[in-house]
Amino acid sequence: MQEDDVFKLCMVEIESHVERLFEMLKSTADRVGERFAFLPYLDDPYQPEYEPLIPHLQRQVCAALAAREWFQRHAPSWAPELPLSSSEIEKLVRSKSPAIALVGFFAASLAACNWDIEKHPPFQIYAAGAMGSEFAPTHIRTDPKLAKEFPPRKLPEIGEALIFGLSDRRLDFMQMMMRSEEHLRRCGIAETAKEMRGVIEQLGGVKLDKELADFLDSQSRK
Repeated sequence: MQEDDVFKLCMVEIESHVERLFEMLKSTADRVGERFAFLPYLDDPYQPEYEPLIPHLQRQVCAALAAREWFQRHAPSWAPELPLSSSEIEKLVRSKSPAIALVGFFAASLAACNWDIEKHPPFQIYAAGAMGSEFAPTHIRTDPKLAKEFPPRKLPEIGEALIFGLSDRRLDFMQMMMRSEEHLRRCGIAETAKEMRGVIEQLGGVKLDKELADFLDSQSRK
């Protein structure tokens, strides 16, 4: 059986496993009268009773578990299991071991990419890009063992906090918020629109209206 076929079977098992976990969490929350629960593996709070959001959350957890399986298949022998929750990721990022910290940054980058392994480079490529990034912490960038295993290379998509594709996602998010802000203004919901405008200006580092529009337009042409 080919590796892709094995991975597809693994995904089927993951989806079934996650579905059972969500059912169990909802049953438990109903029984004890709790409004909130914590997502399996990701540990983020959510409301089991809010059913319209559940399919999205299930897909998110499945994607995270698939990313962990994907990482395990291609990771170096010394690498720990890919962390999934924010606290687990932060623990690795803060590790005194440069190699372990690098795995933490990789997990944080994947999480920021919604665990989409189709859009994120595998660890070997990411690690080489991180080693050649100006944003890499000194203890990672100057580690001789890591430099030997992952010869530094320029990977422009790696930005602040060693997040892959951050600038593109920030631009997409800003454009989405601009459309929402305009809609709110046209509907007469001025106060909420004003609050959203402040967030957009903070993200873009420029004032809204023509200056921000010019900025977004210039970024989209790159």
